[in-house]
Amino acid sequence: MMLPVDLLVMSCHNLLLHKVRSLLTSLGVIFGVGSVIAMLAVSEGAKRSALAKIEAMGTDKIIIYSHRPPPEGKSEGSENASIVEQYGLTERNREHIIKMDNVKHVTSLFDVRKKVLRGITRTDLKLIGCDYGFLEDTAAKVERGRWFSPADFENKVSVCVIGKNVKPKLFELGRTDIVGSQIRIEDAAYTIIGVIDNEYATKFQEVGGQNDMILIPMPTARARYQDYTYSFEGRNRNILRIEYDVFIVRVGEVGYIDHTSKRISAYLQKTHGTLCDWGMVVPLELLKQMEDTQNIFTIVMGSIAGISLVVGGIGIMNIMLANVYERRKEIGTRRALGAQKSDILLQFLIETVFLTTSGGIAGIAVGVGIGRLITRYSGMPTVYSLWSIALSLVISCLVGVIFGTYPAYKAAQQNPITVLRAE
Repeated sequence: MMLPVDLLVMSCHNLLLHKVRSLLTSLGVIFGVGSVIAMLAVSEGAKRSALAKIEAMGTDKIIIYSHRPPPEGKSEGSENASIVEQYGLTERNREHIIKMDNVKHVTSLFDVRKKVLRGITRTDLKLIGCDYGFLEDTAAKVERGRWFSPADFENKVSVCVIGKNVKPKLFELGRTDIVGSQIRIEDAAYTIIGVIDNEYATKFQEVGGQNDMILIPMPTARARYQDYTYSFEGRNRNILRIEYDVFIVRVGEVGYIDHTSKRISAYLQKTHGTLCDWGMVVPLELLKQMEDTQNIFTIVMGSIAGISLVVGGIGIMNIMLANVYERRKEIGTRRALGAQKSDILLQFLIETVFLTTSGGIAGIAVGVGIGRLITRYSGMPTVYSLWSIALSLVISCLVGVIFGTYPAYKAAQQNPITVLRAE
C-alpha cells in the first residue's frame, strides 16, 4: 500500500496536468460555498440591524401611544359648528401608571401639531414637547451643543434641541453655525441649543423618528399650545385635543415587564373603554419575536444556498465518473504494477476532496466579495461569522467525500487485464 504522502503528491500532480478541467469541476462548489457565505452574511446583517433597532428602544421600556380611534368613534357636527375631537393618553393616566409597582418613571411626549415650513414648503418635521428624561430613555446622543437644563423647564424657555435630519431640511447646505440660530414655527421662535443623533433611527408610533424631531421643554409646549390644535374643513372648525402622544415607561425589574405591561393594558382598557384610542409596544417582546423570525429566515436562506452545494457535488461526481473512464489505461497500468484497490480508491477520493476543499476556500473569497458588493450598492449590512465560514468549508469537504466515494470505488473496481486489453 502506498504512503498517504505519495498518494497526495500523485493526486495533486494529476490535477495540475488538467488545470482547466479541475477548475471547471470546482466551479459548482465555488459558487455553492460563495452563495452560502453571502446569504448567511446578508441574513445575519439584517438580523443584527433589526435587533439593534429594537434594543435601542430599550428592553426595559414599555411604549404607550395615542392614536386616532376608528371613524365610528367620532362625533358629527353641523355646518358652521366647532367639532371637538378628544382622544388618547391623559395626565390622569400618567399619574396612575407612575404609581404602579415596578414602574421607575414615565417620560412623555406631546406632538404640538404645528406646520414646520421651509419657506412655503411644508416639511415632515415635528415639533415635540418632551420631558427632561427623554434623552436618558432613548438611544439618542448629543452631537453638538447641549441638552435641556432643569432651568429651561422651570422657566419655560423658548429653546429647542433638534434631530440631525432637521438641519438639511431647514437650513442651506454647508451651514455649520446651527447652535445658537433660531427656528420660527408659525408665531413662535425657538433658539437651537443642541443637536441629537440616534444612530438606529428609532421611531415612535404616531410621532415619528427622533432624528426628525424639534424638541422643546414640555412646560414650554403646555404654556404656549395647551393641549389642543385647530384645523378647518370648509366652514367647520375642528378642535383636536390630545394631552399626551407617547409614554415611555421604564420598569425596575425586566423579569416582571410582562406582568407590568398587562396591568397597564388592563387599566387603560378599563378607563378608555371601547374607544380604541391607544396602543402599546413592548420592545422586549418584539425582540424575542424578531429573533425567532430571523432564525427561521437564516435556516431557509442557508438551506436554499446549500442546495447549490448539492448540485455542485452531483456535477463533480459526474465529471469524476467520466474521468475514471478516461483514465482506464492509467488505472490498469498501476494495478498491473502492483497497486492495490485501496490505493486507487484513495487516490481518486483525495483528488475529489482536494477539488472541493480548494473550491470551498475560493468560494469563501467569492462569498465575501459578493457580500461587500451587496453592502456597497444596496446599503444592506452584511456580517460574516466564523461559524458560517467554518461550516461552509466543512460542508465542501463532506461534499467531496460523499460525491467522490462512488467514482473512486468504480475506479478501484477496474479489472487491469480487461482495461489493458481494451486499450
